[in-house]
Amino acid sequence: MISKIFDIVHKHQKFISGVCISKTHTKTAMCQVKKLYFDKGKYASLDYKTTKYMIHDPEDICSVGDQVHFRECAPISKRKSHIVEKVVRKNPVTEFLRQNPQYIVTPKEIAERKENDKIKYKHIADL
Repeated sequence: MISKIFDIVHKHQKFISGVCISKTHTKTAMCQVKKLYFDKGKYASLDYKTTKYMIHDPEDICSVGDQVHFRECAPISKRKSHIVEKVVRKNPVTEFLRQNPQYIVTPKEIAERKENDKIKYKHIADL
């Protein structure tokens, strides 16, 4: 009996699984969820719909590319009403860069490399 009541009370707290696509602010992440749906048009087909959620990340545990589980909660801000439960799978690229910081390239270094790689044309008269 108690378990049935517990299920009814916590029925709205289902977990949603998605991929973190943006981590611009502290304690906030943008997650994208892919849902499969059946299109009943002229040509019946299966298709994906994507939905973006702003989720609250109180410990800043997720990073871009991580697979996360999150659930609904009371509204934290205008667009944020979900909270991270756990990180299911870390992004392998991010983990590699954390372990090997010598491979991290800054935008300034990229601009310098582009400048060095440009072909320097000379006019025939200058030769």
